[in-house]
Amino acid sequence: MFGWDDARFLLAVHRCSSLSAAARTLGVNQSTVGRRLRALEEALGVRLFLETSDGFVASPLGERLIGHAARMEDEALALERAATGADSRLSGSVRITSADTLSVRVIAPLLAGLHQRFPGLDFELVADTRTYSLTKREADIGIRTARPKEARVVMRRICAFASTLYASPEYLERHGRPREGELAKHTFIGVEDPSWQEARWLSRVAPGARVVLETNSTLAQLVATRAGMGLGILPCYVGDAEADLVRVLPPDKGVVRELVVVFHRDLRDTPRIRACADYLVESLLAQAAVFEGKSRKG
Repeated sequence: MFGWDDARFLLAVHRCSSLSAAARTLGVNQSTVGRRLRALEEALGVRLFLETSDGFVASPLGERLIGHAARMEDEALALERAATGADSRLSGSVRITSADTLSVRVIAPLLAGLHQRFPGLDFELVADTRTYSLTKREADIGIRTARPKEARVVMRRICAFASTLYASPEYLERHGRPREGELAKHTFIGVEDPSWQEARWLSRVAPGARVVLETNSTLAQLVATRAGMGLGILPCYVGDAEADLVRVLPPDKGVVRELVVVFHRDLRDTPRIRACADYLVESLLAQAAVFEGKSRKG
């Protein structure tokens, strides 16, 4: 009988393409993964994977079984969410994910206040630019600057989330204050991913401009901007907090996203998830002017 445990090993080898990586994902030894895979192939009487120079590649039959295994995974995760959703205790652990600087400067201080209100709660805060899956329980709550694409997700919109150009006084002294329409004459500190809104915006308002530093870290962008390396595209809540930085463009001329709090629909009635989400929404709404860039003139 092919069971969920078999499906876990099958999916891990397929997704990781190696026994060692699959073992790390599953939290077991590599030899255990190899043994389970061989036992499954012997029980089914078929070859599920071909070992190639690029790693383990599913055989034609293996590909068909992977589709069934993925559906088993969806059901197992749904069962886990349903069980969690029925938990009536206002205690336990809540896993929250948000971008690096937002986690450090905004979310972590809020969690300190949340812990004072609900001392029975423990928290995991994942500071990362990646989008963690709520469906697969990679996180319970996400604070994001983009609307979710996942199905069955509850979204609470906070406010607009603005980013614009900032410069150090030293940079402006050397190069002059940038003017709209002449931004391409200046150097910039940007993001490494060309698909991000900041990168697309920069290519539109300053085509051909030199980007002297590309990074996925907002903190690195801030430090380089303060050092006068170039014009930095910073979230207003970061740039406006720096007394020495000069805002070059108004927020509505920069990149405007949405700040949202999201969690899976199956967890909406879980007391600890609801309490955390409500507290975060309330606390972030109180800072809306900061995220929108309205708390500072210039």
